[in-house]
Amino acid sequence: MVSMEIERANADDVDVLMDIFAKARRIMRESGNDGQWTNGYPQRILVERCIAKGCTYKVLGEDGIIHGTFYMALEDDHTYHVIENGGWMYDEPYAVIHRIAQDGTISGLLAAALDYTCAFCRYIRIDTHEKNVIMRHLLEKNGFRKAGTIYTDDGSPRIAYERMEESH
Repeated sequence: MVSMEIERANADDVDVLMDIFAKARRIMRESGNDGQWTNGYPQRILVERCIAKGCTYKVLGEDGIIHGTFYMALEDDHTYHVIENGGWMYDEPYAVIHRIAQDGTISGLLAAALDYTCAFCRYIRIDTHEKNVIMRHLLEKNGFRKAGTIYTDDGSPRIAYERMEESH
């Protein structure tokens, strides 16, 4: 795994992050995932709002270039309130990770984001599209378990995952 540095993104990073999201959408389409991140999602205004909120992170490679990004927050995500075909194993505060993306030139981004997140919270929830076989594989490889089905704000179903980091 390449050495990575994680920092909060700032307004100057928006163009680079939007390019990374475009590359991630292309990777999704090439792997058969045509149902996630449609219509230009995530839109620039959403990315700008999340940066202003302090919840968007940039992942820099050894070369100092931004190669990835993710949203992480310690928040009660309303889309996780209703879960079908399963349920959450834990009822305690959690961190959410959303919009994790990379430019296709590095590996280990999810593991780095998880390590970073675990410094703030040991319980993590995340979701992805059924057709996102790459992310589903990576989540299961990184110790997540399927919790059930949740629905995004537009009503689209997502497979919800959770992971509880064991105390050290």
